[in-house]
Amino acid sequence: MFVLIGVRDTVPVKPEAFEIPAAITIQDAINKKYANKLIPQKGLGLSCFDILTAEDGRVTWGNGLMYYKVSFRLLLFAPFIGEVLVGQVLSTTKSYIRVSMGFFNDIYITPNLLPPNSAYDPNEERFFWLSDPEPEDRVYTQHELLNTVVTSRLFIDPGEPIRFRVSDIEWQDVRPQPKARHDIANGHEEESEEDPFHKAGYKIFATIADVGLGVVSWWADAEEVGEEAMDES
Repeated sequence: MFVLIGVRDTVPVKPEAFEIPAAITIQDAINKKYANKLIPQKGLGLSCFDILTAEDGRVTWGNGLMYYKVSFRLLLFAPFIGEVLVGQVLSTTKSYIRVSMGFFNDIYITPNLLPPNSAYDPNEERFFWLSDPEPEDRVYTQHELLNTVVTSRLFIDPGEPIRFRVSDIEWQDVRPQPKARHDIANGHEEESEEDPFHKAGYKIFATIADVGLGVVSWWADAEEVGEEAMDES
């Protein structure tokens, strides 16, 4: 989930920070530039792990900034395909379940990555899984699933811890778009609510279509039942 990469760069330090030890100001400058920033084809930058080398700072004419040439190791969030992680359900639409790691929110579980016998309930505005079909190997149609008894469904609720496996990773070049002409004319300064799925530069697709994956409490209950059965035997 977390990896280290080596980086060489030149970072600026403002004059008001000159009295602070260089090791601190350089690390702050690195974090300001890289923390919570996407490193193309690598991952999400989190923080400077350590500084390997730093040359003497040089002040350039004009702005008074002190520039340091440094090499350092950067901590990235960069899960690999097949890795199993635990996040939290952030939100749901009919197109996907959005999962958060707390510091990264662009993890998506699309309908094709749900277990068999899963469906979106438009009334509840949530996906659910029918875990005990009759017979056991039966695969229901979407129409049949929406006509099942609500109490037999396992819903995927916002805020629930969810265990998932990374299925795919997608990068896209996202550029800022100019405001619509009519919005400028009407003095609308608020940005339109664009679907985060489409504006994410770094998307992780996750699956829960396997034993042990999905809402954590589903399997915790199953483990408790299994332990009770073993105790009785």
